[in-house]
Amino acid sequence: MENTVSKTLDNGLKVSVHPFPGLETTAVCLGVRFGSIDEEPRINGAAHFLEHMLFKGTKKRTWKEIDDQLKELGVRYNATTDHETTLYFMQSFKDYFGKTMEILSDMVNNSTIPENEFELERGPIINENMMHHDNPRYMISDYIPRVLYRKHPAKMSVGGDNEKTIRNTTRDDLARIYERYYTPKNCVLSIYGGISSKDALSLAERYFGVMDRKYRGLKRRAAVEKPVKRSITIERRGIRQARIGVGFLCKEYSGRDIDEFISLNLAERYIGDKLFEEIREKKGLSYDPMASYNSYSTFGFIAGVAGIEPKNYSTALKIMIGEFEKLQNGEVDKKEFERTKKSLSVETRIVREDTLSMVVAMADYELMYGGNKLLDKLPKLYSDADINDFMKYLDKYIDIDKCGTVFLKPR
Repeated sequence: MENTVSKTLDNGLKVSVHPFPGLETTAVCLGVRFGSIDEEPRINGAAHFLEHMLFKGTKKRTWKEIDDQLKELGVRYNATTDHETTLYFMQSFKDYFGKTMEILSDMVNNSTIPENEFELERGPIINENMMHHDNPRYMISDYIPRVLYRKHPAKMSVGGDNEKTIRNTTRDDLARIYERYYTPKNCVLSIYGGISSKDALSLAERYFGVMDRKYRGLKRRAAVEKPVKRSITIERRGIRQARIGVGFLCKEYSGRDIDEFISLNLAERYIGDKLFEEIREKKGLSYDPMASYNSYSTFGFIAGVAGIEPKNYSTALKIMIGEFEKLQNGEVDKKEFERTKKSLSVETRIVREDTLSMVVAMADYELMYGGNKLLDKLPKLYSDADINDFMKYLDKYIDIDKCGTVFLKPR
């Protein structure tokens, strides 16, 4: 398999291409270095709002024409906004990739953010936020950063607040973000799949070499908060399931300490498997106990979560804290660690045939970590991971006396 090829176009846009000969699909992702941590608090949720609006019309296409043309080609497409990035991605049969690139380029370069569509889209945004807030699984993910961070903008919700911000955000607010940050030097373009590097770079130059908005750098700061034991309890009407989350602050990942990055990714799987075994399989208390490692360029955290019946809150929390305490004390199952290494190494090989997942990962790594060649090395890095590094980084971050706990329960 060919390795990733990168080129910076004359306008400053960095393009990364990973050919995978033999695949019938090719995917493209335009990533923007702008997310919820970059917003003014008064318009929290604007990055996500703007993400929606890029599908709503350009100088040459209405939203209907964008939608119809992509569907006619059988293109799978979507977008996502996170704390530090906004990503637009499309996957097509390789014969239609040129047309797919042209449509994405039109959306990114020529959006008009039409006023009538802006007002209409406010409703779907509000309802998407309501959908998330009505779902304990979604809502807990919003509150774990809030309990861990009090000063850093990581505490702000990606979706924003319907009453405080979304209803008051204006079209001009979105237009300012679009003009200031949707610029070649603040974006990356990744291409992955059944296409040669030469053809991919030629299409990138043709359709994205025309981006010409002036670059305005982002002012970001890394989190400097110290871990403190803190707890939040949220009561919600209309839900029956409770949800618990236990999180621990981690350092941001800058692309330098690869051993830490690999160890904490392994910890996500190792901890998740332990929680699944202890809380679900042995006690039958939850359907979906899991863990997640969230690594950004300005902050990070690792957490365990589980959905439970409210009456089982204390029992499930005790088990979860107990599993983290074992890790804090260096109690690591060596056989399970080796199994985790093999599992992730194999999975990172399997996912290479999923062009959509890979192209999104390429853009994310480029924007947050300053490069995506690490993706090529992940299978070997997981296989070669050392248990001593694993235990060292768990000891560095896991401290049950300084964890953040979230309890979401029915009112």
